[in-house]
Amino acid sequence: MGVLTFFLLVNTLIFCSTNSNNKEKNMKETRIKMSFEKKEVIIKIFNNKTSKDFLSQLPKTLEFEDFARAEKIAYLDRKLTIDKISSAKETSDFCYYAPWGNLAIFYKGYGTDSGLVKLGLIESGKENLIKIKDGDKVTLEIIK
Repeated sequence: MGVLTFFLLVNTLIFCSTNSNNKEKNMKETRIKMSFEKKEVIIKIFNNKTSKDFLSQLPKTLEFEDFARAEKIAYLDRKLTIDKISSAKETSDFCYYAPWGNLAIFYKGYGTDSGLVKLGLIESGKENLIKIKDGDKVTLEIIK
């Protein structure tokens, strides 16, 4: 292998590694906004397969409803790719419930449930979740 070939190979590897790291960093910092009736909720999205699949469907408007007086749920058009299932439900969790194929956004914490995939965490506007009424249309979009 000549010096020039080696130099080009090393530069290509460095460029690809840097590009990959930038994509990972950007993915780790992705945020979405839920908007309804002049209110909003900001959610930091985690870097996992299920989250990436969810983000690929945005922007999207979904009809939400209250469930068990602890979470707001909405059904997606299709089921998401499953990454890692969790069972802990905590306030501020933005999750996907794999068995039913719905988003589950917890505004009150309680118990555990298998089948949850954590997509992100509410950063601000959690107090607005309780204001979503059954049948309200909520727009979800990536914040640029």
